Parts: sequence; structure tokens; C-alpha cells
Amino acid sequence: MKVLVADDSPVLRAAVTKLVEGAGFEVVSAVDGVEAITRFYEEKPDLVLLDVQMPKLTGYVVCRLIKEDPAMAHIPVLILTVRDSEEDRYWGRQSGADGYLTKEMLGDGLVTHIKQTLASRALTELSRGQFLEQPVLGESDVLTRVCEMLDRKLFEATVVNELTAVGTEAMGLRDTVDNILQGLRHLVAFDAGAIVLSGDYRMYLRSEVPLSAEELSGLYDLVARQFGAAISREVDPGDLSVFLLGQDPDPTAPEDREWSSFYAVPLRLRGETVGMLVLAARRSGAFPEGVYRTMRTIEPAVAAVVDSAVRYQEGMVREAASNLSALSGN
Repeated sequence: MKVLVADDSPVLRAAVTKLVEGAGFEVVSAVDGVEAITRFYEEKPDLVLLDVQMPKLTGYVVCRLIKEDPAMAHIPVLILTVRDSEEDRYWGRQSGADGYLTKEMLGDGLVTHIKQTLASRALTELSRGQFLEQPVLGESDVLTRVCEMLDRKLFEATVVNELTAVGTEAMGLRDTVDNILQGLRHLVAFDAGAIVLSGDYRMYLRSEVPLSAEELSGLYDLVARQFGAAISREVDPGDLSVFLLGQDPDPTAPEDREWSSFYAVPLRLRGETVGMLVLAARRSGAFPEGVYRTMRTIEPAVAAVVDSAVRYQEGMVREAASNLSALSGN
């Protein structure tokens, strides 16, 4: 098996190489971040050992580039560095690293960790089969990928900030959900979007196009099935309390249209499923991989805003009930 060792220190690179080769692995090396990426695609290693402080690109950026590539993200990446602060370890996890090791572990501990990491990924690697053919990357190609990754991260952060801003406004649950779905419509071309609440099975459905009765019925069936799987409970379409937003149903709309694209993700917060987000479209291929990646990024923000709106509304109901009780007592 092949290990890529990326470190700008010749002494440390030689020491790690000798140790890893002594354990029976083939080693390829890189002296900076850009070379680490180019060698990664040239050599297709089974595992990567990355220093953090390297010229041109840090180990964190190299790790992100690898983990952002769906065809290569399954390759284990271990950060190997002298830096050992909590901040560094946190950023290593955020970069997607499969492990964070300090260079004090040079010796049997490093080899053991490499073997354990490879063993834990063995089934995944077998199921993926061979590497997909990848283009040879030059330095300009690597820098282009860095720019694309930074631009995408900025885009995702902007979307999350806008969603979070919705949660800071004192609005009712219905208006909050409507604002969320309208905001998502700027990102995804869906025909119908919905948020279902786990507490009482309320479903807020926003349609961007007039829907027929048959389309609504088919959508309720899809939602109930996915929602039931999310909460590990059988849910019948009739169990859903539906609140329609957006365009009203159209009794004259064709009855033979189907939902060719459907996306559903549980909204989880603090280990609990607070609801489910649903997007549906008539045309096929409406939700490509880029949409899935974006939605996975913003799902925690949506969950937090929805949960906050639910708690705000429950508080308003309790306050109203308390006021009525006080008035009746007088």
C-alpha cells in the first residue's frame, strides 16, 4: 500500500519515510502543499500524511481539497504536525482530516495509527473499487481549485448567515417557514417545498406553481413515507396537518403529472429530529450533486431556525393562556 508524506522539513520527511517504509508501505513524498495535491492525483495513494505548516498551501487547505473531491474523499488523511493547540485540532477536524497526530508520535504509535486507519476504511475502499481516472494537475490547476473551493465556501456561509438572520426576527412559525422556503427557492429550482414538524406532524407546504389534487396527494404520500423513516415511526398521509403557502391548488391543472425529483432531509438539532425539509420538482434531474452538497451545509441552520420559531410560538401560546387565566380569575 502507498502512503503520501507531505512535509517541507527534509529531516522530518526522511524520518517519517524511513519509519513508514520500515512498516512495509511504499512512500511518495512532497515538499509543499501544491506538490502534495499534484502527487496525490499522480500517485493515488492509500493514505496521506500531511504537515500543517508548508509553503504555498497549508496542510489544512490540502486536506480540504482532497475531501471536497467526491471521487477521492474516501482516502484517509492524517494531519502530522508539531502544533498541538485545541484550535489547531479543531481546524483539523473542520478540514475533514481523519486524524490529528503530533510528531511526538513518531515511532510505533504512528505506524499503528496508520494501520488502524487503513483497516477502518478497508470495506469502504473495496466497495468503491478502482480510482476513477483523474486529470494530471499542474500548479495553476491546483490554485484554480483553491479559488473554486473558497468561492463555494463563501457562498455557503452567505446562505447560512441569511437563514440565521431569519431566525433573529420575531415572527410566527408560519411566516418563518415561508421565509425559509422562499430563501431556498433562490438556490434550488423546486416546484414545491415543505417543512414538517416532528412534534405535531404539522406540514407547511409552499408551492411555486399551481398543483392539482392528484399532485398534492402524491406529494403527501412521498412526504409521509420519508417523514416516517426519519422519525422511525409509521406515518399515514392523513396524519399530516397541512398548511398551504404560496400558490393555491388549481382544480383545472392536469392530473397526470408526477414528481420526478424529490429531496428530503431530516432536520436534526442537539441529537433530536425536529422536523424534515422536503423539496420536489416535476422535471427530472432538478437536484444535482451540487444541490445536495449545499443542502447538507445549510441543514443545521434550517433546523436551528425552525426549532427557535417553534419554541417562540409555544412561548406566545403559553403567555396568551396565562393572560386569559389571569383575566378569568379577576
